[in-house]
Amino acid sequence: QDEETQHSLECIQANQIFPRKQLIREDENLQVPFIELHGESTEYVGRAEDAIIALSNYRLHIKFKESVVNVPLQLIESVECRDIFQLHLTCKDCKVIRCQFSTFEQCQDWLKRLNNAIRPPSKIEDLFSFAYHAWCMEVYASEKEQHGDLCRPGEHVTSRFKNEVERMGFDMNNAWRISNINEKYKLCGSYPQEIIVPAWITDKELESVASFRSWKRIPAVVYRHQSNGAVISRCGQPEVSWWGWRNADDEHLVQSVAKACASDSRSNSNRLMNGNCSRDFSNGGDLSDVEFDSSISNASGAESLAIQPQKLLILDARSYAAAVANRAKGGGCECPEYYPNCEVVFMGMANIHSIRKSFQSLRLLCTQMPDPGNWLSALESTKWLQHLSVLLKSALLVVHAVDRDQRPVLVHCSDGWDRTPQIVALAKLLLDPYYRTTEGFQVLVETEWLDFGHKFADRCGHGENSDDLNERCPVFLQWLDCVHQLQRQFPCSFEFNEAFLVKLVQHTYSCLFGTFLCNNAKERGEKHTQERTCSVWSLLRAANKAFKNLLYSSQSESVLYPVCHVRNLMLWSAVYLPCSSPSTPADDTCAPYPVPGSSPDDQPLGRLPKTRSFDNLTTACDSSVPTTNRRSSDPSLNEKWQEHRRSLELSSLGNPGDDPFDGDSLSKQGRALVGAELSVAAGVAEGQMENILQEATKDDVGLEEHLRGSLETVGKGDEIALDREKRTENLHG
Repeated sequence: QDEETQHSLECIQANQIFPRKQLIREDENLQVPFIELHGESTEYVGRAEDAIIALSNYRLHIKFKESVVNVPLQLIESVECRDIFQLHLTCKDCKVIRCQFSTFEQCQDWLKRLNNAIRPPSKIEDLFSFAYHAWCMEVYASEKEQHGDLCRPGEHVTSRFKNEVERMGFDMNNAWRISNINEKYKLCGSYPQEIIVPAWITDKELESVASFRSWKRIPAVVYRHQSNGAVISRCGQPEVSWWGWRNADDEHLVQSVAKACASDSRSNSNRLMNGNCSRDFSNGGDLSDVEFDSSISNASGAESLAIQPQKLLILDARSYAAAVANRAKGGGCECPEYYPNCEVVFMGMANIHSIRKSFQSLRLLCTQMPDPGNWLSALESTKWLQHLSVLLKSALLVVHAVDRDQRPVLVHCSDGWDRTPQIVALAKLLLDPYYRTTEGFQVLVETEWLDFGHKFADRCGHGENSDDLNERCPVFLQWLDCVHQLQRQFPCSFEFNEAFLVKLVQHTYSCLFGTFLCNNAKERGEKHTQERTCSVWSLLRAANKAFKNLLYSSQSESVLYPVCHVRNLMLWSAVYLPCSSPSTPADDTCAPYPVPGSSPDDQPLGRLPKTRSFDNLTTACDSSVPTTNRRSSDPSLNEKWQEHRRSLELSSLGNPGDDPFDGDSLSKQGRALVGAELSVAAGVAEGQMENILQEATKDDVGLEEHLRGSLETVGKGDEIALDREKRTENLHG
């Protein structure tokens, strides 16, 4: 009864709290040039030079004669007037949009409207995700069950913590325990309510440790290697300060993590010998003879393991100089003398200010007239790929320690909510095939990024009164870029494709969904975002074939060891370069609810076809079949299709209006403003970056050997890919 009452109230709120605004037309003959989403209300429709421009409470839509610009308002970072009649829009995902007007007054009017529209909200309910959900509730009130599945996370999501504890095989009887010390976030506002700690550590000790760690972010265990019992923990920096403070409980907790690993490993070996192992190993299959023999041999030294636990690795994401400098602000790093049986390593990762500066340099490079002779050196000067390389190396160090050396690892940076989740989430992705499935990736993002308090509202700039530009930084985007690099090196290891990641980038900022609102789980609970907004995972669910990787094999490598050198990394053209995105950021057909009066096959006015996956690759590669709906970076295509794609790209350089790409369409008018520079940028950048990978593959024998080794498990499809790669090398050589 209470549930039905609440449902009725939500339906009433849609009309009263989110009323539609009156449409203002510059010309009475103008019509809204797109199909509105539920709760979307178009406020202005006018004319630009050779275009129709419309502004709603969700998007900016510019319809040119043969193309459109369709961008969510929260994806726009800044708007400025250039050359008197031109608006220059800079987006948070690296795109730049230009729009020309006939008069100065027109340009100024739209400048004011857009600056008002993209301003951070004074209250969170001003974000479109709340209006969207409320109107969806009203429209689909009669379809309660279906609506519940789409708008609210399922039971498997809400219970993900306990599921993960069971899946990873923690010994909750002797080695570990779940502490509820943070129930109702009374200890730490940016931590989850339940955390895993060594079994013998009391809550009183945890309170003492919290007083010594930055923002009370105490060491918490987040991953256990299912074969050897080594764990990954994360925390904030110790507050050593210039006075050199130390905390006996903190030192005891860190050492206890290593001891609990030894105890867990011993009990795991005993369970194996007694035949009571009920959990899955590696790829989820039966325990192999090799794993069993290894477990037996480890069990023989169980007592010595318990007495002499493995040396714990403390991985500090910062440089040593930065860590010491933090002592001036009350922070610092662990002193090895006070943490026996621990090794401290500094990775030298840049802070958010350096990453923001690097990203701005990358955005400038990707949107200006390219100089083919100096483009690669200009890309190098942005340092973006170098930052990715350091992040990958940091995660790989964690993987090597946990998987090969069987050592526990503790990761932290300064506060523990930027570089720390980058390293930990990437390491878990490399270690565990489960996180490379669509469901597992959702669990990974929600646990390491959302539950442990990455400040999405501040970093993305869509929080309440989040005007401080120094707090903004594409931290999550940088991590997704690393995931994309892994997809390219291991094309058969991920259940989801590149379009999945691109869509996740776009909806990190779009505010169509409530998944990435607020700075931590406590704030999301106080704002009731789970009950009042839709989840992005309703769009990116495993059943959505548009995001499925056709090359995925569940029998691919259990643990991934990528090549991290800069020369092996690729610029993510689908996100950073114009005219190369595999899907649109605001595709109505990608919303969790269909638009009234439309069918899934209908294309909205002025919209290019969305990305889809071919069921028949042979047909897909036939040059007689229309191919404009395939993205250029799709690894699912064979050599014949790649040759056909190159011919399409070359032809598109002569006529930008005929570009065969999916995604954010830069207008023909916009292209005319900058000549052919955008098309040339896409062609030169993508082509030369492909050459980088080819040259790096020739230089790096280790990568080729790794690829050849993976062929034995993934089958004939990869053999074809490697043959094609070798033929390409010979051609360029």
